[in-house]
Amino acid sequence: MKRSIQSYLSLALCALLIAGSILSCGDSGKKDPALTTASVVDQQTNAGEEETTQLKPDLPEQDFGGYSFRVLTKGAFNTHWTSRDIYAAEATGDPINDAVYERNMRVSEKYNFTVVEDASQSDPGGAAKKVILAGEDAYDMLAMGISSNTSLFTEGMLIDFKDLTFVDLDRPWYDHNCRDSLSIAKKVFIMTGDLVIMDKDATWSIMFNKNFATTLNLPDLYAQVNEGKWTMDLMYSCMANASTDINGDGTHDYDDSWGLAGEAWNNGALIAGAGVRVFSKDDDDIPYISMNTERYYQAFEIASKINGDKDKSLLSNNVKGFTDVWEDCFHKAFKEDRLLFYFTGLNRCTLLRSMETDFGILPVPKYDEAQTNYYNLISLWSGNGFSVPKTVTDLERTSIIIEALSAESMYTLTPAYYEITLKTKLSRDEESSAMLDIIFSSRIYELGIMFGWGGLFDLPASLVGKDSTAIASSVEKRIASTEKAIQKDLDKILAF
Repeated sequence: MKRSIQSYLSLALCALLIAGSILSCGDSGKKDPALTTASVVDQQTNAGEEETTQLKPDLPEQDFGGYSFRVLTKGAFNTHWTSRDIYAAEATGDPINDAVYERNMRVSEKYNFTVVEDASQSDPGGAAKKVILAGEDAYDMLAMGISSNTSLFTEGMLIDFKDLTFVDLDRPWYDHNCRDSLSIAKKVFIMTGDLVIMDKDATWSIMFNKNFATTLNLPDLYAQVNEGKWTMDLMYSCMANASTDINGDGTHDYDDSWGLAGEAWNNGALIAGAGVRVFSKDDDDIPYISMNTERYYQAFEIASKINGDKDKSLLSNNVKGFTDVWEDCFHKAFKEDRLLFYFTGLNRCTLLRSMETDFGILPVPKYDEAQTNYYNLISLWSGNGFSVPKTVTDLERTSIIIEALSAESMYTLTPAYYEITLKTKLSRDEESSAMLDIIFSSRIYELGIMFGWGGLFDLPASLVGKDSTAIASSVEKRIASTEKAIQKDLDKILAF
């Protein structure tokens, strides 16, 4: 019996739900919003035949008279990060493009409107701010980098989702993790979910070159993950023999082999893998500094050793002489079996789809084997979310369209991205597919990236190679000013 795409998605997400229920207490004993799932599909099987029952949005019948639903997107931000989840002009055979086209056609025919994308702005956040300050009803929705919304958020330029009558954030097509992690004082101004995919692309993970791993006689890394043994220390030990002067010129340079490639930002992503946060929130949804703990500083020291070992790790900020360090240096080394670990966003799976050598995908390693869960950080600079500018004059229409598009995306766009694009077309083995289930069930949205308070999230990147005393001292010096920055933004938000 051939299963439908929805069926495969249902099975995968049921696994996520089970994992979430098992892991919901997290390592601290408190509920962790990173361990919730964004979507679910009800499925019934009868007498050997499979029927999929779609969950429908609770929306009124409407005819919007051919209205143009205007969306500002990141567009072709650069060759590595291009918006592709809002608009498609026609079907092309590409799974993502065709899913977007199908979704838009179904919903627009039902409600008589068209989706119109503005992907032309080099600075979409600045462009949005300009028209909102001018009082112009120029866009119905913004779909751009999550952190691009920060000043719009704190300066009251966005609509709180609770004021969008027909948007129900409890529904499964919205990412409850995003809602719970990025809200402030129970106000929600930015969301992700099935409607967009770049937040998934911007989920950091570890890609590894399978040929190189075999050459190095490494243990079965998938088994290490499944047994809870995939840790920072194991990752570093795997890198030990990967970096060699393979061309014999007496210099370890970019044409040789390396244990790890990435960027200084990855120091923070590795620390997040230890299950610690730069900022957390209290029971009233008010943020506070939570990185000033012994566990955070110990995790920093290990991460700093991994990324700061210049004999084993290539960081983009240290690599010189390339127009595009990612494509011309890192991708090249990975394709040529000279790079063991590539610590990067899942968008690289798409960018490396033509790579002949097999690669695998792993979650970010844990701090130690005693840690219960894996955690994978989302780049809020690269990842897109969606929001609604306060200048929108018809919030009811906007809320109906967002809800309808989001619900339909759960049955079109998410299966295309998750099942067809990642788990079938680009993922090279069954084990990587299972790793993706782990990664997507344990994602982290970090407030420190969103708001940048005190520059605390950026500290680990600036201190690569330093020990725990360096980070502890730097944090201590910034606590007072950071608390003032938090309070300043909080006062603004509470005033809306």
